[in-house]
Amino acid sequence: MNNIDTYTKFFFSFENPLFVALIVSVLVIGAVILVFIKVIFPLQKSFVTAQQKHLLEKAELMALFAEMDPDPLIRIDSQGLIIHTNEASKKIFPEIIQEKRNIEGILPDLMSRTNFGEVPSIEKVGERIYSVLVRPQLDNSFTNIYMHDITQIKNYEYTLETYKSRLKSFAERLDSENEQLKKTLSSELHDNIGQLLILVKLKLANMEKHHASEIELDVDSVYHKIREISKNLRPLEFKDERLKMAMQTLVQTVSLNSQIDGSFDFLGEDVVTDPKIGLCIYRVVQEALNNIMKHSRATEFSVQIGNYSDKINVVVSDNGIGIPNEYYSSKEFKNYGTGLFSMKERIENLGGNIKINSFPQEGTTLFIEFYKRG
Repeated sequence: MNNIDTYTKFFFSFENPLFVALIVSVLVIGAVILVFIKVIFPLQKSFVTAQQKHLLEKAELMALFAEMDPDPLIRIDSQGLIIHTNEASKKIFPEIIQEKRNIEGILPDLMSRTNFGEVPSIEKVGERIYSVLVRPQLDNSFTNIYMHDITQIKNYEYTLETYKSRLKSFAERLDSENEQLKKTLSSELHDNIGQLLILVKLKLANMEKHHASEIELDVDSVYHKIREISKNLRPLEFKDERLKMAMQTLVQTVSLNSQIDGSFDFLGEDVVTDPKIGLCIYRVVQEALNNIMKHSRATEFSVQIGNYSDKINVVVSDNGIGIPNEYYSSKEFKNYGTGLFSMKERIENLGGNIKINSFPQEGTTLFIEFYKRG
């Protein structure tokens, strides 16, 4: 018994190194716990609070920027339900204000895409075209959908492609007309003038059989043919030439060659103060009458020109089959030609405008107008 008491006293005495070590361990653990309670935990709580505050402020700032952004922004949760929108998106999608609406009801093809956050997709909404970029958050808590209106850019691209197509068609048409002109000149020179010159040569070789007046008549024919070809090739100038006379001759020639009844009316001054406008009117009417001969199946046409103090009006009409709707599609240029588009370019380049009224089996009317510069 005395031995047990002795061992017990020794064990719980500071002479026992194990007891001392135990006491030191308890004090160290207590000190560590006290440090965690008094220092570490408060700091951790303060850090978490500060981080949450920062994230909240960041979210509020993002929301503020989103509201100020002129481009639409839509935020959805992991289920595709809309949880936030800015004012711009509400203007585009009035129905988006419904709570917990699914994004598929707004952009049905969007969620089927797999390249989120990489390449913007092109989405058409009504008459507008948008570049749509989808960016999920790292924790997948929500996804932002950024939309940028690129309608104007796409319209410019379409217009550019249309003009490229027209330019190509114009170039092809010019080549075709040049080839046709070469063939016409070749035919006139070989079959007409060439034959007349051979005839003159034969008569000169047999002067005793032919009277000089016959040869003179043949030479006059050659001269007039060459003069006619030269006149047709000479570029028109309206510095001295009267528009009324030139147009009257054109209408009579077309009517005679096509066997289509044509009429011409002219009001106002005969002199065109701007030669470029005078030439443009002549060429445009010439093209219009050429189209009437080739395509309209008309039995009559009319040309009316009013040359007033402030403007020049031109009206060309026929009673033909009208212009097919397919003509206005850029894909149909080669099938139907580029005449009307060429007219439009000529007129608008000089500050004028053109309006076309055409109905199936009811004919076509062109209204052209130039305002004079004061």
